[in-house]
Amino acid sequence: MLTNQTILPGPYPGPGQAFLLRDNCQQWLLQQQAIPAGLSGVNGANASASIAVQLERINRTYYPFGISIQAYFTNASGAASNPGTFELDVQTSDIDADPYFCGISGGALTGGLNAAYQGRIELPPSSFWAKYVRVYMKTLTNAVYASVLVTR
Repeated sequence: MLTNQTILPGPYPGPGQAFLLRDNCQQWLLQQQAIPAGLSGVNGANASASIAVQLERINRTYYPFGISIQAYFTNASGAASNPGTFELDVQTSDIDADPYFCGISGGALTGGLNAAYQGRIELPPSSFWAKYVRVYMKTLTNAVYASVLVTR
């Protein structure tokens, strides 16, 4: 785990490369990224999964932080674009390695996008204690680009 640095968004690079995401901070997991859906990785990398971040443990009980995920889809020029049928899963783990990341209940975006093809997932602190988080593009039918921002 590396701390206090912003990392380049994109495909999951492999184990042990997650950066610490502090409370009240944001990190792009994907940014204008073309993702081949369902493509398994080689040597621990997964081209359909984003980079992972380690979530800082918050030591205040009066204002605990969950996370939110903001996702949107564009064309190569950055204009809003319809992803077609898609499923974007939030995955969590206590170990930063590809085989340990799992989808979570309530952590999938499959529709409900606004007119600009944007959607959100809110994960409240009362039910969210994972150490690492990333997103996984399970299904994507149209050739679009994905951008995903995580906020702690």
